[in-house]
Amino acid sequence: MLKVPTYVAESPIGGLGVFAGRDIEEGELVWEFHPKTVWTLTEKEVQSLPERLQNLIYTYSYLFEGQWYFCVDNSRFMNHSDQANTLEDKSGVRGASNPLGRDRAVRKILKDEELTCNYKEFDQNWKDKLPS
Repeated sequence: MLKVPTYVAESPIGGLGVFAGRDIEEGELVWEFHPKTVWTLTEKEVQSLPERLQNLIYTYSYLFEGQWYFCVDNSRFMNHSDQANTLEDKSGVRGASNPLGRDRAVRKILKDEELTCNYKEFDQNWKDKLPS
């Protein structure tokens, strides 16, 4: 669940992106897993959905250890960057490979700047999402 105000708009990275609704300070908590805002689905559950919903899940979810995680808030529009302005913070989270983490700003993020994350850090499906 996003912990800061955001909005969705066209992204220079591609498609839609999520943008900061205010300045975000370095180290500030940007996103945190909350079970009411992230649907967790197995591949079998995804395959049982109509094709248009499968496409939605595959496009806007991340895959971790056989589970698809679909965020229902604006965070599903967060685009990839190798120099992302957010970073996963697993301190205080059960297990080093736990997908139920949180993201913090790695530097000051200005209002109207696009929020980015590094898909390679948490999404086992990143190769299918990113251009070669």
